[in-house]
Amino acid sequence: MSGDAGWPTLPGRLDDEDGARLPPECLLDRRVRTDFDDDDQQDLIALQPFKILRCVYKKALGFPSELQTQADEMVQTLQIGVHLAKSPPGLSCLGLRGGSPMTNIETVQDSIVVLTTTFLHDFDYTFYLVYEASSGSLHMIPMPENPCFILTGLSASMLIARSFYTADYALVVLGKLDGQEGDVPLVWLSSSSSPSWSEIKTTVFSQPPSLMLHYADMGFTIGSMACWVDLLRGVAFSWCNTLFPKDCRKEPTLNFGFFSLPRELPGADHCRGNTRVAQPEAYRTIGVVQGFIRFVSIDGFLDYVDLKDRTLTVWKRTLNRVWQLEYKLSLETLWGLQGFGDLPKNLTPMYPLLSTENTDIVYFALGEYLENRRRWKFIPICAHYLLAVNMQSNTVQASISLADCFGSPDIPDLVSSSFSRYVHVVGHDLHIMMMDTMKQMASIHLDPIDYDEREARKVMRESPFNWQGTLKDKPIFYPARYYSQPSLLRLTQSATADIIPEISG
Repeated sequence: MSGDAGWPTLPGRLDDEDGARLPPECLLDRRVRTDFDDDDQQDLIALQPFKILRCVYKKALGFPSELQTQADEMVQTLQIGVHLAKSPPGLSCLGLRGGSPMTNIETVQDSIVVLTTTFLHDFDYTFYLVYEASSGSLHMIPMPENPCFILTGLSASMLIARSFYTADYALVVLGKLDGQEGDVPLVWLSSSSSPSWSEIKTTVFSQPPSLMLHYADMGFTIGSMACWVDLLRGVAFSWCNTLFPKDCRKEPTLNFGFFSLPRELPGADHCRGNTRVAQPEAYRTIGVVQGFIRFVSIDGFLDYVDLKDRTLTVWKRTLNRVWQLEYKLSLETLWGLQGFGDLPKNLTPMYPLLSTENTDIVYFALGEYLENRRRWKFIPICAHYLLAVNMQSNTVQASISLADCFGSPDIPDLVSSSFSRYVHVVGHDLHIMMMDTMKQMASIHLDPIDYDEREARKVMRESPFNWQGTLKDKPIFYPARYYSQPSLLRLTQSATADIIPEISG
């Protein structure tokens, strides 16, 4: 069964070259597709239904001298693309042509997505790819060289912190440095003149509780507050505007605080690392929806609950810093909701996700589980369906079969994101023409926003066999609006007079 979740549209959001509106939110599979045919020159990650993402700046930074050249060459060959479902719970995913098969989404926030990947012929060397859709930039940076991540749970989740004053952002990872006591935040600043990770020397941890007992299952930011979430205990937070001091002579600082999860939840510290109990992500999640932190929990994983009575509960953290109960939905109630239809009733809810747009929407899977009451064992085996449920109207707005996405039932590894709000996709024809133009122009970087998609299609349609040979004499036309700005006209005439025809009048 499927349906339209009824998501709000963004005025004027027509970034698809076919004129289709891009969805304001998406559910991204963390696994990045890289299985493209490198011998097919027409396969520029545009194997349908993938779309090429605008990328006008590529740079490798901070690698050891013996790897810098290899990194420089690799980043220039990478092409990043996206398949966007029309709306959740349909699944979206990224593609990376020229990338390693060991590529996954580490974190995503608004217009920025961070991937972990490796060199093509050295799977042991892992590094980050940072793509920013708003600017069309792709940075390749190494991981911090010497933190011992296994010694602290906080390092399990990277955060993206944004500056209030500029377009700068920072990647923040917490770990331990060899030879030092305590947790140490490491930061990579997008605007930093130094391409390497820097250590934040001034850090204050709120005690109690000790952050040494805190394991970050996930992380998010709300405004300038960065949060590392232990889904069994609570939220460690820090105000990250201090990472971007107005006075560059001041060193960045981080001050940490802590708040607990809703009191109604059972204590579960003893379940961390227990192989008879599911990982917390299977039954809990947290995130920001419309400016407020919301938390979701599904019972029956930490203590026995009859299948029909298993309940999904949503809390909202209010401005008074207390958890307010918003919604409760039992599985028995779900079975009778409009839109549930003939879905199986022997499956349990698992792997919840919050909508980034709609405060009433919760996504979750229905799947099989392994249960042994005598030894108390409750483990999800696989998920069959993914649902979008409106908790306010009590309706199943849409559902999909995960077997249709993965070929067989699977454990979903998804992230709910507004990344689709910021992407600018590039048509296949325009991308081919731009790549050839860049070769003719000695690899001058071009921005697809400044080029006419219709003109590119027209040229390729009228000259399907010899357009590449005539490209030097007839480069891609700029859109009319480009020439309406005198300063840009003078710039193009002076910088590219040898390849752009004289503009009369």
